Amino acid sequence: MAIRTRKTPRKGRGGRVIGRDDAYSLSTAKTFLGRLLDKAENGDAVYILRGRRRFVVQPVAEIEPVPMRPPGYFAEIDSADEIAMQNRLAEHSPVAKPEDLE
Repeated sequence: MAIRTRKTPRKGRGGRVIGRDDAYSLSTAKTFLGRLLDKAENGDAVYILRGRRRFVVQPVAEIEPVPMRPPGYFAEIDSADEIAMQNRLAEHSPVAKPEDLE
């Protein structure tokens, strides 16, 4: 079943085109959200209208997770003296230490 759209666009105030084949009202988009997502996934432009504003529906690439680093991965970055200095400064910091920190 195809989504019904207005065949001839109607004119709004100022002669602007209101209805388009790729633009859907919010209530229509709610009803046919799954089908609109399929259209967007296939590369078709899909816009949802809310009042005078228009929103784009488009697929987003999957984000790769940040890899876990083994213990000691950053050990060579700071020397023992620099680590001791950072720990002394942290003791006087106004920011509270997190509860779940080891």
